[in-house]
Amino acid sequence: MKDGPEVFVISLCAFEGYDLARLSHENIAKFLGYCRESDPFSRMLLFEYASNGTLYEHLHHGEEAQFSLLKRMKIAISIAQGLRYLHTESQPPFAISELNSNSVYVIEDSTPKADDVVY
Repeated sequence: MKDGPEVFVISLCAFEGYDLARLSHENIAKFLGYCRESDPFSRMLLFEYASNGTLYEHLHHGEEAQFSLLKRMKIAISIAQGLRYLHTESQPPFAISELNSNSVYVIEDSTPKADDVVY
């Protein structure tokens, strides 16, 4: 964004009445805003951008492919804590549309941030 943070944008088929802004967990990508204007930008959601890449990239490419077992366990536990937050602590509950290593971003300190939150 001009003079602001980097963001990533996803497009949804439907987006009505769900307050994604109230979701606040260190392992869930922070919702920044949305656009509901006419084509081609209808139903676009903006989330914080994690410039350190996806978990998939860290597990399968480059030097980071050598994550220690301890680091892998910390990431798995963090993802589980984010899912617990979405499924049991949010009202109404939210879900991740497709949880895989490509939908989990990693920030500089190896903290995972899940995206693709749906309702």
